[in-house]
Amino acid sequence: MLYEIIRMIIGFILLIKGADFVVKGASNIAKKFHLSEMLIGIIVVGIGTSLPEIIVTVKSSLTGNTDIIIGNSIGSCICNLLLVIGIASICNPLKIDNKVLQVHLPASVFSILMLATFCNFGAGNQIVSKAEGLVLLLFAIAYIVYTVYEDKEETQENSESKISFGRIVIYLLFGVIGLKFGADFVVDGAVAIAEFFGVPESIISMTVVSIGTSLPEIVTCIIATLEKESDLAIGNVIGSNIFNICLLPAIGAIIAPIHYDVIFNQSLIFLLLITIYLLVFDLFKNKRMISKHHGIVFVLLFCLYVSCLF
Repeated sequence: MLYEIIRMIIGFILLIKGADFVVKGASNIAKKFHLSEMLIGIIVVGIGTSLPEIIVTVKSSLTGNTDIIIGNSIGSCICNLLLVIGIASICNPLKIDNKVLQVHLPASVFSILMLATFCNFGAGNQIVSKAEGLVLLLFAIAYIVYTVYEDKEETQENSESKISFGRIVIYLLFGVIGLKFGADFVVDGAVAIAEFFGVPESIISMTVVSIGTSLPEIVTCIIATLEKESDLAIGNVIGSNIFNICLLPAIGAIIAPIHYDVIFNQSLIFLLLITIYLLVFDLFKNKRMISKHHGIVFVLLFCLYVSCLF
């Protein structure tokens, strides 16, 4: 068992470093094309920090551990909204941008409702089919296209990358290798630990795996917050959540239809309520600022959520 725990820890380290290299390479490519901070946060960093979850999804689908796919998808989103934003706002209060409120949070709410519909009332009996996976994938692609189109007139004068394309390719290559082996270690370790303690894979995936694969988002948001780049921090979280909700089940279902356990419904409803709360955050006279006090409440709420799962 000690071997499995060590292997999982090594897997998480590989995932974090792999994602770091991929994000570094991708963000420098984005800077070379003068993309805005919000677009980099939502698309480039959002997808980049979701790569650990995506790679774990592919691995889980190929090995038949489908509970890990849905659990990791929902658990990572809850972890992003409560733990990642909570820790980041404790470091420095975060301001929610207008575009996030008007476009990206509504898109996040819609993606959650769409996944919940497919999982509970779709073509199959608690099955996410390949066709439904394709719909989720198309929504994610449409979201990316719209975000790029919306951002096309915005440029950053000081975002020029000084890193050569050769070094960017090296970053991406080492990143992909780290993500591949990291995912193998995390999934195999999680399954072994679940079997050893008799804990369902669904619980392990919503806690241990989701927290581990959310570490890139935590690190990225803390760094962005300390550098007073709240657009990058919030954009990373919301973008990552939409990709987690759409891409993870989509990729898994396209490889092989995913069985959905109704035990996930409570967490899915909880995720929806948190997202809606952020959407109407300004109605509570918070002036769109997530303060340190809010951050503490978010972190405590996440701890309570995890304890309730067990």
